[in-house]
Amino acid sequence: MKQIIKDFVKEMFAISNIPHHEFAAPCSTYEWLDLGLRTKILGISNSLLNPLLNRRFRELPSHTILYCTDIFQFHYIFMRNPDPDHIYCIGPVIYERTGDSFFDELFDSVHIPNELWESIRSHYSNVKYLPYPGMLDDFTSLCANRIYGKGNYTICYKDEKEFPDWSQIYHNYLRVPDEPFMNIRHIEDRYETENALMKAVSSGNEALAVECANRFFSYRIPQRLSDHLRDDRDLCITLNTILRKSAEHAGVHPIHIDSFSNGNIQQIERLANAEQLLLFQNKMVKGYCRLIAKYNLKDYSLPIQKAITYISTDLTADLSLKSLANQVNVNASYLSTLFKKEVGIPLTEYVNRNRIEYSKTLLSDTDLAIKTIAIYSGIPDIQYFTRMFKRITGMTPKAYRTQTYTKEFS
Repeated sequence: MKQIIKDFVKEMFAISNIPHHEFAAPCSTYEWLDLGLRTKILGISNSLLNPLLNRRFRELPSHTILYCTDIFQFHYIFMRNPDPDHIYCIGPVIYERTGDSFFDELFDSVHIPNELWESIRSHYSNVKYLPYPGMLDDFTSLCANRIYGKGNYTICYKDEKEFPDWSQIYHNYLRVPDEPFMNIRHIEDRYETENALMKAVSSGNEALAVECANRFFSYRIPQRLSDHLRDDRDLCITLNTILRKSAEHAGVHPIHIDSFSNGNIQQIERLANAEQLLLFQNKMVKGYCRLIAKYNLKDYSLPIQKAITYISTDLTADLSLKSLANQVNVNASYLSTLFKKEVGIPLTEYVNRNRIEYSKTLLSDTDLAIKTIAIYSGIPDIQYFTRMFKRITGMTPKAYRTQTYTKEFS
C-alpha cells in the first residue's frame, strides 16, 4: 500500500512537470534543493549547509505540509511520505516571471556581488515557473489526502524570517567588505542575539535559549580559516564563553561553572564534524540552563551562598554547623538562624538531603556496593546511612536500587 501511494505522488508531479524529490535526513548533499545555486554559483560549502538543513528536516513533524519560501524566492513544499524516515520535497518553483524588476529587487535584497549577476540570471532559467500557485496547492492536497487521510494533516507556512539559521548563513556569506554599514548591521544583529541568548540562559528558559543559540551559530564570516571544522569549533568555544558568563551573572559559583565549562571544551575538541558540533551546541545550552537551575544562589545572602557552595562541592567533608560557620567566618548560631530563614530548612537537614540525593544517583547509575556509596555520600556509618535514607525516601537503599532497575528494564 505504501508503495502504491508513493508511486501515485511521483506520477502526479511528474505528469505536471513539477520538480519533486524524495530524500531521507541526514542527506549528504542538498545541491538538488536549489539546483546548485548556493554550492556551485555562490561557492558555499556543503559543510556549512548540510548540518543546518539536516536538523531542520529531522524536526519536520508527520501529518504536516510545510510551505517554505527562501531568500532567493524559491518556493518549496515538504511533507513526510508513508515511510516516516523519508520526506517529499516539491520544488523549487517560482511564482513570478524573472524579468529585470525581479532581479533588481533580488540583487538588492540579498546583496549579490555584481560579477555573479549573469550566472544567477542564467540559473533562474532552469527553475520551474508556475503562474498559478493554486494548481500546486490542489495537487499537494490530493497527495496529502492519500498519504495521511482526508483532512488529517496540518498546513504550515514559513518564510526566510522564520528560518534564521537557514537564511542568515547566506546573508553573512554574501557580506560585502566595501559596504561598512551593512557589516555594522550584521554585527549589531549578532550582539543583539548574544544578549538575548544570555538573558534566556540566565532565566533558565531552555527552549528560547536553544533558539537564540541556533541563531547565534548562523552569524559567521565564512572562510575565516581554511579549516572549516576549526572555524566551527572556535565558534562553539565562543558560545561556551558566553554561556559561562551567563551562569556567572545568574549567581552560580565559579567552581561549578569552571568544571562544566572545561568539560565542554574537551568535548568540543573531540567532535569530528559540523553536524556533531551543532548537536553538541544545543546540549551545551541546555546544560547551562540546568546548571543555573541547580546552583543559582543569587537570591541568597553571601554567607548562605558560601555555605551552600561548600556543601555542594564535597559531600564527604566535615559539613557540621560549626565547621561551615568557621568556613564562612560567622557565628554558628547566626548561620543556623540565617540558613533556616533563607533556605527554609535547617542546615543539617539540607546537608543530609543532598547526601541522600547524591546516593540515589549512585544507586541507580552504578553497581557500587551500598557501603561504598554511603562513604562516597559522606555518611560512612552504613546503619546510620540506611536509617537516614529510609527516613527521607521512604525505602531502604537496597529497595530503591531494586525499584530503579525494575523501572529501567520493564
